[in-house]
Amino acid sequence: MNLGLGCFSNVDVQIDTAQAGGQADFEVTFKVDELKRLSGAVNTMMGNQEGSVMLGLKSPNLLGRGEKFQADYSYGTLKTNQFNVSFTKPLHGLPSHEVPPTVTVSGFQQMGEFPWSGYKELNRGLLCNLAFMSAPQVSHSLQYEAAWRNLTCLNKSSAFAVREQCGHTLKSALRHILSVDRRDNPVFPTEGSLFKLQQEFAGIGGDVGYFKNELETQVNVPLPGAPQVTLQGTFHCGHIKRMTSDTSEKTMTMADRFYLGGPINVRGFEMRGLGPSSENCALGGLTYWAAGLHLYSPLPFTGPSSSTAGLFDLFRLHTFFNAGNLMSHANLNGSLQQNVDLAMQNSRLVYGLGLAFKLGGIARVELNYCVPLRTQKTDKPSPGLQFGVGVDFL
Repeated sequence: MNLGLGCFSNVDVQIDTAQAGGQADFEVTFKVDELKRLSGAVNTMMGNQEGSVMLGLKSPNLLGRGEKFQADYSYGTLKTNQFNVSFTKPLHGLPSHEVPPTVTVSGFQQMGEFPWSGYKELNRGLLCNLAFMSAPQVSHSLQYEAAWRNLTCLNKSSAFAVREQCGHTLKSALRHILSVDRRDNPVFPTEGSLFKLQQEFAGIGGDVGYFKNELETQVNVPLPGAPQVTLQGTFHCGHIKRMTSDTSEKTMTMADRFYLGGPINVRGFEMRGLGPSSENCALGGLTYWAAGLHLYSPLPFTGPSSSTAGLFDLFRLHTFFNAGNLMSHANLNGSLQQNVDLAMQNSRLVYGLGLAFKLGGIARVELNYCVPLRTQKTDKPSPGLQFGVGVDFL
């Protein structure tokens, strides 16, 4: 728990016995290395199709009970930049698993460009987050976000459908994120499963109103007789519904919609190259699903006894099938069979193979050869070699 609070860089416990009055007593000694009161760092980070440089300043254990103050600034290769100031307070005395619940209050500014959709976005706001665990490996995050957002055209070639949605909006939203991660490794798991459910309700004040649900699942099974070969199944889906009322008119922008396509989800398409578009600008959708079937295996001739096993253990051969669909409508009011038939219409299918590399223990790099089997006229397929780097892959 002490390590989880981030107060110490190392905690060592020594247990010894001592004789006292003819009885054996236990003597417990704790040796800790406390972190500096104020520290700074310059790091490089990998995100989804983007690398960035981060400047950070933090003060751990600020008030002596695990509180933390942190300020970060990052600049990415896709002309994104973010500034964040946060204060975290552990809630002691409450039932917990591994680490106590924590409350974080942060102010942020985010700026990003999205050339695939022809717009750029500026966000300034406040985020309050309550993080806790209800069971081992089961984490919850309850959030409230209030943000002022400004969407502008990226250049003169932005589509008219993009220009219509540019301007200022005020978003006030509640969000719940449930994550159950039982995988043995987040990058190249050999067994275990992941379940992640995110729900967001916007419309508590402000002029943005919607209800969004998003689900991610992953199952990993080692093949019998080949424990280093893993069969992986993944499924992602999401649905967003605009909120309307008689007293106020709520809106929803392109920044709130779902997007598919690219080397980190449905491979074999350009970034945001799957789904509705206008004048070469991706418009996003209100309902989507994406699925993948993968087979990961180590490089040949690199068994555990090999002298290069440590290096080549970072690599995996990768064979995959991806499928998905992104729809611009949100009316799924029919029967279950009707909704399934509607979601399966005009679905895309891609297969391929390639090489994956573990990067830093949290991200990975993929170089795949992709063959799109089924596309639509509004899509932007990208057959052949495709390079991807990121944290969350389909």
